[in-house]
Amino acid sequence: MTAPSHAGRYRIEQLIGVGGFASVYLARDEELHSWVAVKILADNWSRQADVRERFLQEARLLRRADSHLLVQVFDLGELDDGRPYFVMTYADRGTLLDRLRGTPMSVAEALGLVGEICQGVAVLHSIGVVHRDLKPSNVLFCSRPEGGERVMVADLGIARFTDHLSGMTLPAGSPGYQAPEQLYFDGAPDARADVHGLGALTYHLLTGEVPGKPEQRVPPSALRGGVPEAVDVAVMRALDPDRERRWEDAAAYAAALTSPTPAPPPPAPDAPPLPAGDDPAEPGGRAVRNKRRAVLAGGAAVTVAVVATAAVTLIRPSDGTPAPTTTLKPPQTTTARWLREDSDIPDQYRPLIVQAGTYCEEPGLSPALIAAMLKAESGYDPLLSDSVRNEYGIARWTPEVLWHWQPGGLQSPKPAPPFDAELSIVSMGRFLCGLGPQIERLPGDPALKLAALYRSGVEPLKRANGIPAKWRGYTDQVSRYLRDYRPA
Repeated sequence: MTAPSHAGRYRIEQLIGVGGFASVYLARDEELHSWVAVKILADNWSRQADVRERFLQEARLLRRADSHLLVQVFDLGELDDGRPYFVMTYADRGTLLDRLRGTPMSVAEALGLVGEICQGVAVLHSIGVVHRDLKPSNVLFCSRPEGGERVMVADLGIARFTDHLSGMTLPAGSPGYQAPEQLYFDGAPDARADVHGLGALTYHLLTGEVPGKPEQRVPPSALRGGVPEAVDVAVMRALDPDRERRWEDAAAYAAALTSPTPAPPPPAPDAPPLPAGDDPAEPGGRAVRNKRRAVLAGGAAVTVAVVATAAVTLIRPSDGTPAPTTTLKPPQTTTARWLREDSDIPDQYRPLIVQAGTYCEEPGLSPALIAAMLKAESGYDPLLSDSVRNEYGIARWTPEVLWHWQPGGLQSPKPAPPFDAELSIVSMGRFLCGLGPQIERLPGDPALKLAALYRSGVEPLKRANGIPAKWRGYTDQVSRYLRDYRPA
């Protein structure tokens, strides 16, 4: 779908962001003579009522908060083709992710920035909303008319009202920042999940690293000199795997960061009597379930919803139905249906792989095929750079070919390496769905024909009446990985 020339009275100028479900464009308000950002739901999702409603709910939440500490929504509407859009603040100074790629901030600068982010999240908490996806790309910067800039928290695509949370809330979030309870079906996240996200952002800003697994984590001061002890204590408490031991909300965490002395540790929660069936010695009791959780936590990102707003297809609105009283089955990951869990597919790419592998119903296309191709192409190296072949990124795209198959196609700016992993992987699905029908009648395994198509294009397959000899070594490699990645 090409970019529209207008969204209502807003003249579309260029693409500035692509997510799994929507694209964001820079636009000009021709009546008020100002720049705005317009977020437009993708055509293939606009016909799905639940996704469409979730998209509009993001606009309503931002409008309800109506704070300069958050991206503000000014208008919404519908394109002629039926796609909904909403108009919001244009972040002309980029994202926190952009800045993390530059010169490290001083400790004082990092803590000052975290304080402003906390204020924005506190606004959400004050109206009973949990963001659930705090990460550097969702923190934006905007110029102030009087000079300087303001910080804005963005992207409420998977946010939830706390009074709508239930034990059936499904996994969501982003690797490295999501709280452990966001990985499971049986632990509806509250404001303390956002506290974990804020702690992870603080840790990243101070140390240049995303927090590792709890058992491998060290205080920020161990990686960066000049971090006060009180900040160490506040951050590590925010990152505690046990949400009962974290700060209760963003405001409490912000206060702890600015405290001159370390805050005392929270009181140990009273140990309630074990319910029937929770005897650690019993089969299926707490000891067994905790072991299962520990195993899943080691692969945290497996359960992450697709970057940006991919979780919208998974979240069910609360209908007031009482929670079931029977014991739930062990948590299943959001990608386990398509990808083998004990394989070497990196956790952070699994949701994107599923998205690309289910982009259409082309014969042979599957998430396992996308994963196998990525393994063969780059070994999952997002920084791959082969200047001799002019191929870059996790999917080995050339800039010219990626320009055609990226969301928005040639209407979007020509991409320049390094290529973002999300853009690279999603565009693979678009390529295979776009050209796959042209080789369906050729003999050979449908999946391996698609793999060869990705390497050679349509005409070489037609001339060879199947997979060209040149690419059989490559497709044999893909075939081996494909067997490893398909669910048992």
